[in-house]
Amino acid sequence: MMNSYSSVFSRLFCLIFACSFCQSVLRQNCQVLEKKYYAQYMDLKFDRCGEFEKFNFSIAVHCDQVENLHVTLKEAPPETDWLCLTNYRGDTMETGVFSQFTRLNALYIVTRNVELQPGSFSGLPHLTTLWIEAESTHTNITFYKDTFYGLNSLRELKISYIHLSAFNSSLFNHLHLLDSLILENNNIGYLSDVTALLGTFKNLKKLSVISNDIYKLRTVDCITSQNPTSYGAFVDFNISHLDLSNNRFDITEPKSLCNFPHLEIFTIGTTPIKIEDLYESGIKTIKTISLQNTGLDIFEICASASYFKVEELLLMFSWIYKINTFGGSCKNLKKLNLSGNDLDKIGVRQMQKLSNLLELDVSYNNLESLTFCKNESVPMLKLVYLNASFNYLLRLQKGQFACLKELKSLSLESNKINHIADFAFDGLDQLQLLNLQHNNLFRIGEFTFSNLFLVRHLNLYENVVSTFNSGAFRNVFLEDITVTYDYNVDSYWWKFIRRSLRNISVKTNIFDLREDVLDAFPFLESLQIDSPNVVLSCAPFSEAKELRLKNTIYFENTDAEWSPLASFTKLEKLYYSGNPQDVSNSSALINSLKDVPSLKFLYLHDIDKIIKYNQININTIFQRLSQLKVLHLNNSGIDRLDSKDVFSDLQDLEFLIIENQNMQEVESIVFDSMPNLKYIYFLQTTFPCSCKFNGFLSWLESNTRVSAINFYHQKCLTKDVSMNFIFFLNNSCRSDLDFIMFILSFFSTLLFMCLSLFHESIRWYILYIIYTVKCWLNHRLQHKDEYEYDVFVSYNTNDELWVTEQLLPNLEQNGPPIFKVCIHNRDFEVGRGIIENIMDSIYNSRWTVCIITHNYLQSNWCSLEMRMAMYKLLTESKDSLILIFLDKISREELQYYHRLTKLLNKKTYLDWPDHENRQQLFWARLRKVIAKSGRKLK
Repeated sequence: MMNSYSSVFSRLFCLIFACSFCQSVLRQNCQVLEKKYYAQYMDLKFDRCGEFEKFNFSIAVHCDQVENLHVTLKEAPPETDWLCLTNYRGDTMETGVFSQFTRLNALYIVTRNVELQPGSFSGLPHLTTLWIEAESTHTNITFYKDTFYGLNSLRELKISYIHLSAFNSSLFNHLHLLDSLILENNNIGYLSDVTALLGTFKNLKKLSVISNDIYKLRTVDCITSQNPTSYGAFVDFNISHLDLSNNRFDITEPKSLCNFPHLEIFTIGTTPIKIEDLYESGIKTIKTISLQNTGLDIFEICASASYFKVEELLLMFSWIYKINTFGGSCKNLKKLNLSGNDLDKIGVRQMQKLSNLLELDVSYNNLESLTFCKNESVPMLKLVYLNASFNYLLRLQKGQFACLKELKSLSLESNKINHIADFAFDGLDQLQLLNLQHNNLFRIGEFTFSNLFLVRHLNLYENVVSTFNSGAFRNVFLEDITVTYDYNVDSYWWKFIRRSLRNISVKTNIFDLREDVLDAFPFLESLQIDSPNVVLSCAPFSEAKELRLKNTIYFENTDAEWSPLASFTKLEKLYYSGNPQDVSNSSALINSLKDVPSLKFLYLHDIDKIIKYNQININTIFQRLSQLKVLHLNNSGIDRLDSKDVFSDLQDLEFLIIENQNMQEVESIVFDSMPNLKYIYFLQTTFPCSCKFNGFLSWLESNTRVSAINFYHQKCLTKDVSMNFIFFLNNSCRSDLDFIMFILSFFSTLLFMCLSLFHESIRWYILYIIYTVKCWLNHRLQHKDEYEYDVFVSYNTNDELWVTEQLLPNLEQNGPPIFKVCIHNRDFEVGRGIIENIMDSIYNSRWTVCIITHNYLQSNWCSLEMRMAMYKLLTESKDSLILIFLDKISREELQYYHRLTKLLNKKTYLDWPDHENRQQLFWARLRKVIAKSGRKLK
């Protein structure tokens, strides 16, 4: 309840004073990602927007559980160019509701019952992608004729789980540049329901009608042209990409697809369609046919390709166990994908019919051998790309690929290969990439890679190599090498690794490379080591910009024994994943982080035991890393952020990720030391439900610089029960004292501002009140009707002659009665302050007489005396002030002295007459006024 009070008052304060600092970035419904802060170091996603996250962005925003769109969208920066709204709960989307996002490129909305008002998407001049999805087909989404008004740049529109009856062709009248239309789960029963809408589009090239209820392609779906030409009697919609995936139609009638005669890509999935039926459908040419999950056992490759002059045939995961290439022609076929089938062999004769094939993918099959080049008489194939990964190949024989002279990429990943014969790759003169990872290779011979002069990328990861011939890489000019080998392997083979290497990745038990077997790598960009024990001459790797260490327990730099990382002078990215069994040896590595001040990205994983058992001072770990931009701590053991010294040197840090950590304490002072910090991300991190985090929450709610990603939904644990962290803090930790302190501070601030604005007008009144209180404390008010003087005279020193020669004689000498008069140059107490003397004299006199002249009005001291006399007049409610105008002063001159003018409007005053006869009357009137109050002098 206290939190609600504080929230109300803080918002009221913001509304009154319009302070920019009141705009907290602790977002309730939206999360923001700015790619410039992390893109070059890692990949972050919301994981809530599915395939929509493939679209590029600069500033991405995801909002969930939205009810009031106007309020929620205030959490998103105006520069947002990617916006995803999930679980929208509003009843309507009003005109121009997104108009503040003038840079928006991609918008995805997942909603239920809602009205999309005319112009809902107006004001979005750069929007190119719009996806609208209902939570189910039972929801009611209402479109209007002008719902899409203003989307002049839209290129892709996807509508999912919304019944086709919800919109008609007029809805699309404003989408002049639409290139791609995707209709998914719209209860579409016939293709003609869609083609009836296509006349609206002039630039549409891609049409997807996927996961609908089309069970039959009918002849009546064909639309006949009203103006037949020599090109045909049917309407040609100029569609180049047609996707009918996941429509379980098993009947294709003649001319049913007559309106799509020339396709570049045609995709069908989960449909046992026959190619010959497809040929009768009215399609004349197709460059790429993609068939998935068709359930065909035997497939006629060339017969199917020849129907449409197909260039690419994609037959993935269709349970094909045999292919036939003998019927028809494959002369146009350039790409064939047979991955995910049940093929157990592909013979030489089959491949001969594929003489023009450039790309072949037979991964995820049951192949035990590749016999493309069985003997020297086999004609040369034009293959450039071959992928036979995830099969059951055992051995590679000499010259096995000799007929593939043009091959540039060969992937044999995840087979059972345990032997590679010498010169097995002979003939692969153009090969650039060779992937042999996840096999059973135990020996690399001198001629294993013989004649692979152009290979630049070699992957031997996760093999069991125990023998490396020292000359295996003598004539291979690699740029990237990834290798796993046994610790007993002689490391001398490294001496023949060429200086051209850019990326090195090694996994072994002991990685021991001294300077006697290493040459410098001047072009090296990345070094990755997966080994518990590393003894390395690091100088040759000094050019590396990226270093990845995994499972490393012991790391010795033979070039700088005092610091494992000191030789990496140009390092910008460091990834370190500790060994779960390590409790001691890696402390030197952690402590040497400060010796690589060039770091811009640092990832520390599983170092919790190193921190705990070595009692490493976390305040020193990140010292001197002043250029660091991104820090990612994953199970780091740093569970207490309670000192400003932890990150005190991270002046350039912009992104902080704390992952998989049980946080025990977080103080806001830690983040204040990082002036450029923009984002904090607590990922899969737990907090105890404790009020000691209340200060951190207050800081998040008040700061405008740092955004805590998804923190509004953070959980905390109490007695194994999970609950919302912010809910707990707001309802359990905001005490009455908090509220009282807030109220006091608020009104103290308000009072200070008022005093600052009005101090000139109330300053002396306050001084007078203080003096009165002071007198009361000194018991000087107990005889408040007795005065020391009858009159205190306030005058300017330039008028002193009139006072001494005229005023004093007539009041002090001509009587009776004789009056006691106080004037400053005679009666002020020597040594006391001037203000105190003035206030004493006014307070101890029954009357104050002000001698008004031009000199008087220009004097600050005279003005002070008049103010004090006026304040006395107000506080005592007694007539105690007499004004005498010695000079002739007009009302026009007096208008600049508003207090005096106001007083003249209420009180009678005396003018000093020029004629001597009238002066006697003046003195009589003055004496009468002074005497009428009764004289009670002390």
